[in-house]
Amino acid sequence: MTTIKKRVAIIGAGIAGLSCAQELEAHGFAVTLFDKSKGVGGRMSHRYFGDWEADHGAQYFTARDSLFQSEVARWVEAEVAKPWSGRIVSLNHGNAIDKPSDATRYVGIPAMTSPAKHLARNLNVLTQDTVVDLHRINDLWKITTKEHGQIAGAFEYLVLAIPSVQAERIIGKYSANLKAICQEVVMLPCWTLLAYLKEPLNLPFDGAFVEGSVFSWLARDNSKPNRPVYETWVAQASHAWSKAHVDQTQFEIEPILIKAFQELTGVEPDLHQSHLWRYAKLEEANAREFALDASIAVGLCGDWLKNSTVEGAWLSGYRLAEQLKQIALATME
Repeated sequence: MTTIKKRVAIIGAGIAGLSCAQELEAHGFAVTLFDKSKGVGGRMSHRYFGDWEADHGAQYFTARDSLFQSEVARWVEAEVAKPWSGRIVSLNHGNAIDKPSDATRYVGIPAMTSPAKHLARNLNVLTQDTVVDLHRINDLWKITTKEHGQIAGAFEYLVLAIPSVQAERIIGKYSANLKAICQEVVMLPCWTLLAYLKEPLNLPFDGAFVEGSVFSWLARDNSKPNRPVYETWVAQASHAWSKAHVDQTQFEIEPILIKAFQELTGVEPDLHQSHLWRYAKLEEANAREFALDASIAVGLCGDWLKNSTVEGAWLSGYRLAEQLKQIALATME
């Protein structure tokens, strides 16, 4: 007897969605990922600007869970990740104090997007496809995107690997339980400045957790392994400051960020760009890794369900895939 593969639609091709997809594909599911962006990775992102480039989302990641440690080891073996040995400090009004980590700090190579691209290499990923509507017909999910209308085919399972606000907007009318879970959490924004300099900055550190400034993080991106030599810095504003200025435009924000950067470093960027991450960090960590409404075969995964880390995102997708596998097995018995 021929077994028909269970079809799964995953909305969102960040680390959580890719982790979920990879695990499901490995166990016989037919997975299609949809993402509104040009590429995969979500906030594990990297921006190119002429000869300059920088990681303007997640800055590094650690691995404490044994499952994720094994995954990161595979990334290192595949040469898409490497330890970052830069000097990281706590910076308070010019006073720098070393801030060692109890876990190795890793980065993607040659860019933070590389692990995501590695996960996606054998997956069916549809980028620049913005899901705008869902329909539940005969226990199957039909998907409509802004770019292509209703997608041919249907799916037994649906996974939303997108921020809580976006997930609620899509699935809220179908599941009161999942809607409530989405409404429980608050995601905080982050304004980010990318600064490009013609001459190296004479600062005694490569990354800094900053106190007493608009910024909470400052990093010399070109100190990371396998990066170009061009002097590039990434400065991320605190979540509290970003929240207070979330509705302002880049035109309004950039002069403030440039001034704050100059106050910290003593120089003004030769070139710069800015970016607002509207859903950057979970306000309060919780114990939930994923969410599932088995009655309509819909799951939620993402870093917002537990903590805002690369490890949290990967584990969230993996754990949801494990649960979906169990449900699929039970339906075949």
